[in-house]
Amino acid sequence: MKLQLNPVAAAALFVVSTAALSQTAPAPAAAASAPDDGVQQVEVTGIRAAMQQSLQSKRNSSSRVEVITAEDVGKMPDKNVADSLQRIPGVTTTSAGSAEGSFGENEHVQLRGLSSQLTLTTLNGHLVSTGDWYGPNIAAGGRSVTFTLLPSDLIGRVVVNKSSRADLPEGGAAGNVDIETRHPLDFKKTLSGVVTLEAAHSEAAKKTDPSLSALINWKNNDSSFGILGQVFSQTRHLQRAGSEGVWWDKTPATYPIADLAGKNVSYLSGAVLFEQERKREGGYLEAQLKVDPRLSFNLSGFYSTVDAKNYNTNFMADTVNPFNGPGWNGKTGTPTGDYTVNNGTISNVFFGKDAFANNGGSAGAFSAVEDVAIRPDAKTDSKFINLDGKWLVSDNLTLTSKIGTTNGGARTKDVGFEVWSGWDQGSGYSVNKDGILILNVPGGDTLTKTGAGIGGWGSYTSSADRENYAQLDATLHLDNDFVHTVKWGARATSHRRSLTKLNMQLDAAAKSEDLITDAAITHYSDNWYGGLPVNPTPGFSPWKIRNDFVVDWMNQYATFAGHATQQEFDIKEKTGAGYVMAEFSPADTISGDFGVRVVRTNEDIEAFLPGGQPSYKKSFTDVLPSLNLRADLGKDLVGRLALNRGLSRPDYGQLAGNDLRDLQHNGVGSNPYLDPIRSNNLDLSAEWYFAPKSALAVGFFASKLDGVIAYGHQQLDYIDASAPVPGTVATYDISSPVNTQGRMTGFEVMFQAGLGMGFGVDLNYTRSNGRQTDKLATGTCNGSATEDCTLYGTSKDVYNVGAYFENDSFSARLAYSHRSTYKLGNRGGADYFQNGNGQLNLALNYNVNDMIALTFEAQNLTDPLLKVYKTDTTQVAGVYKAGKMYFGGVRVKF
Repeated sequence: MKLQLNPVAAAALFVVSTAALSQTAPAPAAAASAPDDGVQQVEVTGIRAAMQQSLQSKRNSSSRVEVITAEDVGKMPDKNVADSLQRIPGVTTTSAGSAEGSFGENEHVQLRGLSSQLTLTTLNGHLVSTGDWYGPNIAAGGRSVTFTLLPSDLIGRVVVNKSSRADLPEGGAAGNVDIETRHPLDFKKTLSGVVTLEAAHSEAAKKTDPSLSALINWKNNDSSFGILGQVFSQTRHLQRAGSEGVWWDKTPATYPIADLAGKNVSYLSGAVLFEQERKREGGYLEAQLKVDPRLSFNLSGFYSTVDAKNYNTNFMADTVNPFNGPGWNGKTGTPTGDYTVNNGTISNVFFGKDAFANNGGSAGAFSAVEDVAIRPDAKTDSKFINLDGKWLVSDNLTLTSKIGTTNGGARTKDVGFEVWSGWDQGSGYSVNKDGILILNVPGGDTLTKTGAGIGGWGSYTSSADRENYAQLDATLHLDNDFVHTVKWGARATSHRRSLTKLNMQLDAAAKSEDLITDAAITHYSDNWYGGLPVNPTPGFSPWKIRNDFVVDWMNQYATFAGHATQQEFDIKEKTGAGYVMAEFSPADTISGDFGVRVVRTNEDIEAFLPGGQPSYKKSFTDVLPSLNLRADLGKDLVGRLALNRGLSRPDYGQLAGNDLRDLQHNGVGSNPYLDPIRSNNLDLSAEWYFAPKSALAVGFFASKLDGVIAYGHQQLDYIDASAPVPGTVATYDISSPVNTQGRMTGFEVMFQAGLGMGFGVDLNYTRSNGRQTDKLATGTCNGSATEDCTLYGTSKDVYNVGAYFENDSFSARLAYSHRSTYKLGNRGGADYFQNGNGQLNLALNYNVNDMIALTFEAQNLTDPLLKVYKTDTTQVAGVYKAGKMYFGGVRVKF
């Protein structure tokens, strides 16, 4: 079976369907008007009214949904759509996509404890192409929308579909999130709008930045034409303190002190300072036209860009030389004082200035290494243009169409400047109870040049993502008490995702230490490490190479040419889908829908695979049935049952490309032979709406996952881009994605209540148990004593606790979100985990009058330690603190 529709075919189908159905459908009444199928979200005022509207939408839906309205967003410190979604039962968010820890802003959304690649996000029912600004995430080629590009100001409402329906686009094996914007003819006034001016203050960066968002809507007096315009410009600074185990390895088996031979050791222990300025700018424009009461069109366009320049300075204590000898000549050093070994890992060791006195001296040994990674032009953007049509062919038949194009991209130079400080007063580290590597580099406040020169590495990475789509849907209302509505439709897409990577070449003059003048060196500022202990010497402030010096160095000596072909890819993907669905009501208290969606996917992959071919073609057909049942079990009690089969395709970076780390000789590979992830899903729930703005809901969910992604471990040969001799081949520890089997079971509880006198609470808890059910001999779920079979992205426990107060002039809302530890990713055959953590947010609003409101918001008030670690918890990859953010401003409505 081959089902594919290009835009021309979709248009032809629209004409044929209309002609055929109009022959049998009753003639339209001349004065008939379009049914009201949208909610006037902009008219909702106040937290309580918005919550009531959200609950009403949830209650009336035939399927399992959660809804956020615009006022929910307006009364919380939500700066992108993911911030808003994290408070929904069963929804979790991540602020990073690799093993790099948090970057201070929610970027991806997960449903029911499953990886973000299993959640499909659309805007007004269609895809939005996006990219990532961070190099490894660009290379990862995720399908999940990057919410950094989507400010919360866009929201009219958000509908989270936890159970699927045949009329929803495929791609969300765990569920679908649809962001609905406001529409021009939804507004009641001829001219209306809202303007928000804010100042955003970063406590860690000690910076205050401006933020502007404005929406203006106009429609004519007879509500037949309207136009909505929205612009935003939002800047924030981020400063993240961190401790990183940059290079965990084993000491030589021949090391002369037996207690330390063959043990896990942090060869490079880093104190990290990440600095970033983000500026999100863009706008949304929509025109809505009712040609007559039965025919209407919406034309919309969107553009958003995030400039995300960033700098990461890593001051590292060097123990490579003491364990392996200066220049790795085998002439090892001797520890000074006591050392500690816990469970095979060296947790405390120090080598003083005389460590090499009895073994040839310290010539060629380094006590500290500093890497300055700069990404001065990191950027990601997204845009689309979309045309919706709606034709009430008759009182019973409605046709809708959608056609458009979306494209986005990302790009960044990723350049490293590395310099070594000579052996002066020694070097070492210890690990505290939080996994923080406490550096012991007594001479680290001064750079002692070694004559080894300057090391440099880098690349320029860019991605391009584009999709053209066309869709046609028909809804026929029947004069039948059992099946009252039949829907059918078709959708076609043509998608292309490509990644380009250029290697950096340095002029020979770039490597001279003479370039590092006194003006190029500064020191870390007071409390630069976010209050984390990094050195036992009070007031210690390491030397630091200035960021602007490294930028000038790159501009003068670096060029980017020569493709890193082993990491590039180009993927073309075409889909065609058709569906039919019936909505039925066999009794006054029972309703639901049943349908089936059939989708055909064709893939054409060009990529590098060691020992493989340069291109791969494959296609597959999926049949996706769905059933949703809703029953009124009592006056205010609703029961639901949902069964469906879902589909998610692997991330582009899992199908092609390689993310290689040359220093550690490890990385993440790809597999063009991957099949889609398919899920058989069950959802059972009960909802008790015991009072206005109040509900208690309990739900159970289960999924059988066929093809869920796990990682095997291989030794593969790649060209080492950092080697002195171009073209040098080295062996890398590679994690390669493979399909396997899995399951997800869990339950969720939601309680929301207005307590009277303006007070209210909302609570929810989700328990998820995601497991890989097939063993993989080369993976981490392998039948061994230390195996870990949890699914990537699964937190067992997620909960949200919120409270609010509101009267006519003042509102306050406090919300805490928490998720437990989850498996973050896999690299070099090792799993990485993110520790459990929570975020406390606050929003205050004071209405000066009907038009003007003063706002104060705070994010991340608890500022938790975010820890990334390997399966062996003694080997901590990173511990981070992102700092608190405060927002204060004025909102003007008219």
